[in-house]
Amino acid sequence: IIYNKKEKKVVFPTNFIFKSKDYIIEGEKGWYLTKEKKGEFFNVKLVIKNQYFLKAKKVKKVGDVFFYEDANFSTCPFNQYDWYIYSSSGHGRKNDYLHAKNVLLRFCKVPIFYSPYFAYPTSKRKTGLLPITVAQDSYNDLILKIPFYWVINRSSDATFTLDYRSKQGKGIGIEYRKKINRFDLWKSYVFYFRDRKDGKWWVGRDEKRENRWLIQLDGTYRKSEDTKLFTHIEIPSDRWFYEDLYSLNTFNLQGIVENRYRSYTKSQVFLIKNTDNYSLETNFEYIYDLTSKTNDKTLQRLPEVRFYWKERPLLGSLYYDFLSVNTYFYRQKGTSGFRSDNRFRFNLPLHFYGFSNLTTVEPRGTFYLGISNNPKKNASRNLISVKNETSYLLYRGYSSFTHSIIPTLTFSYINKVNQSNLPFFDKEDRVNSKKEIDFSLFNILSFKDNRYVRWELSIGYSLSSGFYIGDTYYKGKKKPLKNSLIFGLGKVSGENSLYFDMYKHQITRSISTLSVSPIKYLTYSVSHTFDKGTTTSQNQLVQSVYLTYKIFRLSGTVVNNISKGYVQQKRGSFILDRRCWSLNVNYIEDYNASTDQTFKTITITLNIYRINLPLPFGSSS
Repeated sequence: IIYNKKEKKVVFPTNFIFKSKDYIIEGEKGWYLTKEKKGEFFNVKLVIKNQYFLKAKKVKKVGDVFFYEDANFSTCPFNQYDWYIYSSSGHGRKNDYLHAKNVLLRFCKVPIFYSPYFAYPTSKRKTGLLPITVAQDSYNDLILKIPFYWVINRSSDATFTLDYRSKQGKGIGIEYRKKINRFDLWKSYVFYFRDRKDGKWWVGRDEKRENRWLIQLDGTYRKSEDTKLFTHIEIPSDRWFYEDLYSLNTFNLQGIVENRYRSYTKSQVFLIKNTDNYSLETNFEYIYDLTSKTNDKTLQRLPEVRFYWKERPLLGSLYYDFLSVNTYFYRQKGTSGFRSDNRFRFNLPLHFYGFSNLTTVEPRGTFYLGISNNPKKNASRNLISVKNETSYLLYRGYSSFTHSIIPTLTFSYINKVNQSNLPFFDKEDRVNSKKEIDFSLFNILSFKDNRYVRWELSIGYSLSSGFYIGDTYYKGKKKPLKNSLIFGLGKVSGENSLYFDMYKHQITRSISTLSVSPIKYLTYSVSHTFDKGTTTSQNQLVQSVYLTYKIFRLSGTVVNNISKGYVQQKRGSFILDRRCWSLNVNYIEDYNASTDQTFKTITITLNIYRINLPLPFGSSS
């Protein structure tokens, strides 16, 4: 490097390299006038934050403007230049635009796109078109989405998206975003779609809609560090909206599965005040049931106020806390009214000679006021629950593993109360009585190489005439035998939970999973669910295969409904990931037994990462 002090000129007569935290610049030769901030560099290679890789025959700087000739821009490293954007000449400035002439996009040496002129923003936010989506599904030969991004001011912006579907119709989506402060953001979304009403998606339905829409609102607001407001509003025009227009902002396999099959939407305004001593929550919640024709009988909580006095010591080792849940339940048709559910809880933990004992006593009072369509407008219920759990730890260490044995004895009691005159809003209105003793034996093997085996064997005995498993009542005193096994042994891992009926001498429920990696790149997993209920039963098998090798990823999943004898779902995906670009091929096939229809979707996505160039030469430093 030659520095002319008089002219304040830096000359690079031969190959040079500059390295900093964010940039690496290479070139054959060049010069730079420090006072005038003017210079030229030849055969330049520039790496920005190890994400963007640029080549140029010549780069010239005049003030804060840069000019270039014969330049290539890419997110691919120089030794893997799979795609790049070529420009014969152009100029740019930081926080402005990069103006390019004779722009050509090449992908794997194949020319893809040409434009005589192209402008790209060099700031974080600029008004303009966003990437266009072109797709196809079982309903439409062509889906075209054209989004336009509008910068309103420093704290707000909006996106307008035209949505065209060849068979279904056309629509528009408007999303507005407002940044309140560094923590809080409000976002609203309105989507309107004009449906043609003559497609196969309407077959078997009792009505057809031409005007279809969706309204969404999301936001947070922090009044202080301990007081926060959360809002989520989501209201569709009809119960088939998500099934027909399942992909609004994205077109990928996961988005289709998550958005297309929904049973309800939940809108709520949630306010919480959380201090060291207590928390106070107020929640307005509205449920839109997508499985029923109307929402007349859908249960709403408008509002629900929860007050929790946090656990603290009362006397010695005795701790207490208090929870009060106050809810106004509303239905257009059906039982409505106010419920106040209040619980004190006392915990007494004790430790002696290797034994651990925890006693919990919970008095509970529930009050009902102004109940409509109920024998008693005002009613009450008083419960008390007692639980005592005693365990003992036997521990022994070996050269390669440790073995722990933990026997646990649990006594549970809830007094019996007549609840027939109480309204029925949710499961908290019917608390089942209990008088049971449960015994569990845990065996745990912990290996030094992170392998493990955990086995639990449990059995219970009812001191009354029967017991509940969930909401189902069973007569008798012997509870089902539970056998649970969880293990991770290197390339093999899995778990199993099995319930054996002591009276019927049969397995009533079993949930099993197994994952095997026979070689480094391959994983096979299988999951089986069996539940023999009194009214309904379930027998389902899910098999998945995952293969990863260098830049390739392949996966497939098959869901079998064994009890009904059909394949419920098939999924597959292929990913070629070259880091600076990727190719995704996704397939889904889903069978709906109620409509006897199969929905198939294939998506192919070529993802060339978006370039965002901050033009480092333009900085004052």
